[in-house]
Parts: sequence; structure tokens; C-alpha cells
Amino acid sequence: MAAITYQGVNYAWVNVTFVWYTQPVTWIKSISGEKKQKTDLNYGAGVEPISEAIGNNEYTLDIEVYRDEWDKIIAAAPNNDPLQIPRSDMQIVFGGDRVNTKVDVWKGVKFTNDPMSVKQNDTSIILKLKMSCVGLEHK
Repeated sequence: MAAITYQGVNYAWVNVTFVWYTQPVTWIKSISGEKKQKTDLNYGAGVEPISEAIGNNEYTLDIEVYRDEWDKIIAAAPNNDPLQIPRSDMQIVFGGDRVNTKVDVWKGVKFTNDPMSVKQNDTSIILKLKMSCVGLEHK
């Protein structure tokens, strides 16, 4: 029987801190982000690819928040329109006791939707906000 190697402590939700407009944010319920790069294969004679074409990078960030918090953001936004809030960086800090600190900096984050969703028997109203970003930096 092989020996089991203890790998230490993994990151968990408790180790995640969000910083936006230089302030820690506690109203985020979930977050998911993605950097994608367009790639295509080029073909010539025959059926096999002969080269690769690299296109643009695209960055998206989705967060879920409680409706009450979204209302506060709307109230603080220019003309009560969260889509008019200027782009700003959002830091996601992974750190804490017994884990190494790492930071993902989502550059130039901006809301791209103003959603509303609620259904019968909901005990809380959670909204999924979509954001565009201009870059991602791992530190």
C-alpha cells in the first residue's frame, strides 16, 4: 500500500477576499470568471491543419449578489444606472491561515447587465450580474 502524502490546506471560500474600488466587498455570493482566446486552425491541401491562427482575448466575469446589495449599487451609480459606473479593477485575493496568498486582478471591470429575477417560494433574491473586463493579471 502506497503512503498517503498530506498536501496541506487547499483554498476554500473562506480564503477568498474581494477588493473593488479599494474596498473589501462582502456582498458577493459567488463569482466565476474566464479568459478566452480565439484560435482557429488553417487548412491547405488535404484534410489536415497546416497552421494555427490566434485571435483576440476575451474576458468575462459573472457574480451573484443579493437584491438588497444590488439596490445599494444602483443608488450609488450615476443617474441610478449601474451600467454607467466607470471601469475599475477588481482584486480577488486567495489567502489566509496556512495557504499561500495569490491575487487575481481583473482589469477594467464594468457591469454589462441590470438583471431582475425572482420566482415563487424564493427565500432570498439572488441576481447574476455579468461584467466585461479588459484583462487579467495573476500575481
